[in-house]
Amino acid sequence: MPGYIPTDDDIAKMVRDLEKNDPENANPIYARQMLIRTKLMYRDLGRIDEELLHKEMDEFNEQQAEV
Repeated sequence: MPGYIPTDDDIAKMVRDLEKNDPENANPIYARQMLIRTKLMYRDLGRIDEELLHKEMDEFNEQQAEV
């Protein structure tokens, strides 16, 4: 996706999350692919249903606040 390049810090954070939730895929290559796929998914979701996108973002933020 032009314009989006996951930073080393983003990838490291994703690897740490994967170590807890998906240890078999806890590596930088998979983490980078996951970040890009997630970005594309939310971009497409926003095009299809902006209200649903905001709902998903709110739920994500609530989950992050619990951590």
